[in-house]
Amino acid sequence: MAEHVSGEFVIDEWKAEDPYDDDGGTHLGHVTLTKTFSGALVGTSEVHMIGAQNPEAGTGAYVAIERVHGDLNGRAGSFVLQHTATASPDEQSAKVTVVPGTGTNELAGLTGEFVITRHEDGSHTYTFDYEV
Repeated sequence: MAEHVSGEFVIDEWKAEDPYDDDGGTHLGHVTLTKTFSGALVGTSEVHMIGAQNPEAGTGAYVAIERVHGDLNGRAGSFVLQHTATASPDEQSAKVTVVPGTGTNELAGLTGEFVITRHEDGSHTYTFDYEV
């Protein structure tokens, strides 16, 4: 049976490298960040993100892999999230899913979709629909 949970996270550290490609006004770069989660998921993560951004056009996209270590509704372990997102002046889309087979310990067999909301004040919340 699927569970639906929610909570918050903070970005503890954001390390952006200089763009490794800057052709035609589109910047390609790598960012590493760490997060701390609260709510139904209590733990930390490290994210490795590769992005493309064209500031003049107001467009961008990123892909990322995030390993989460923590406690999900009383179950301890870790798992990996895969992020894909695109943005234009007219619309934004993002999808964050659990990579199959990456759950460890009490989270072995975890599947699900993670939805991130960034609020106007810069804070972040999440909802997580999952099964173990």
